[in-house]
Amino acid sequence: MTKLIAIALLCCLTTANSARVFAADVVIDTIVAVVNEGVVLSSELDAEVTYLKLQAKANNQNLPDDSVFRERVLQRMIDQQIQRQHAAKLGIAVDASSVNRAIEQVAQGNNMSSQQFQQTLLSQGFDYNYYRKSIETELLLSRLVQRDVQSRIRVSKQEIDDYVSASKKGEQQQRYRVQHILLAVPASAAKAEVEKARTRANSVLEKLQAGQDFAEAAAANSDGVRALEGGDLGWRVLQELPEFLATALVDMSVGEISEPLRSPNGFHIVKLTDKGDQSDGLRAETLARHIFIATDLDNAEQKLRDIRQRIIAGEPFEALAQEFSEDPNSASKGGELPWFFKGQMPEEIESVAIGLEAGTISEPFRTQFGWHILEVVDRRERDSTDDTARQQAEQSLRTQKVEQETERWLRRLRDESFIEIRG
Repeated sequence: MTKLIAIALLCCLTTANSARVFAADVVIDTIVAVVNEGVVLSSELDAEVTYLKLQAKANNQNLPDDSVFRERVLQRMIDQQIQRQHAAKLGIAVDASSVNRAIEQVAQGNNMSSQQFQQTLLSQGFDYNYYRKSIETELLLSRLVQRDVQSRIRVSKQEIDDYVSASKKGEQQQRYRVQHILLAVPASAAKAEVEKARTRANSVLEKLQAGQDFAEAAAANSDGVRALEGGDLGWRVLQELPEFLATALVDMSVGEISEPLRSPNGFHIVKLTDKGDQSDGLRAETLARHIFIATDLDNAEQKLRDIRQRIIAGEPFEALAQEFSEDPNSASKGGELPWFFKGQMPEEIESVAIGLEAGTISEPFRTQFGWHILEVVDRRERDSTDDTARQQAEQSLRTQKVEQETERWLRRLRDESFIEIRG
């Protein structure tokens, strides 16, 4: 049933003889979609749109027009509602302690305490309780996929052998940063429906070639599971991608966008945003240290400039990091970060590190979490084809299979559901 939220607006008008009180307007929280036995409310959709816009802003991601974005968010909320209902039938749930642990892990991954991470979210405009709700949803859907999809995935010894063997070839050592748009077409679709999707794919490509931002186009058009994240698939090696995508990427240059590629799932458009060479199994790694100050300090940048001058004047980096850095994981170690290779650190940190000579201190720079100064301590090339190669191969192959099967599984759940959009 439609949920009503009544807000009493009592307007007092004083006259010479009396005061009259007038009835208030009533704000109605309408149903925007019916999903089986559940609903999506307008207030819920508004809250999710606001949350995802803040997330996109923090990640410097472009979004489509508000009306288009709102429709895309609604479709994702419908998918989530379907999955939540399915999880309930299977008895899958998430408790508060699991959410707390997940948030602690996210905070630690960003070199913050849980309290610092909460304050950073608040400083960026996020509602912390809503953030917790989003983490709870991610955990629930992850457990559902583990139960319904991952448990059925098998990786054979022969597949691992082939993967490791292919990885020794120079071409296979390349790592690709890929953005992806999927225009889904059911396997049983009629020819007319396929041609309609092909026309739409060509239209999307024309807009991209005319200069439309790829992330914006993905959020507006893609049926892929990472559409609202700009279609970013992250760093992949060829073996982690379907053969038709891998074949296309080999001949693409950085920045190039593919023609629409046909697969049993529909039409795909990919952009190669970056490429890294790891020939001969060697991987470039960086050891760095930093001093971090959270964004909620108005004078953070100037404070780091003063600290930088003190280091240049001869004071030890380690001592100043221990005194001033707000990174709980590295401050006690003199600001030292773990060895990292491309794709493991926030993009801003990697970009600064690449441009620094060892032993020099960066100017203050900002990430979405705060202000930093950085020093590159050392660089090395490490052989990545060690005893862990087979474990990495199995994990990569499993991830690829899970992603592909999850898309099919979700479409099947949706096809079996009753959905009514009420606008």
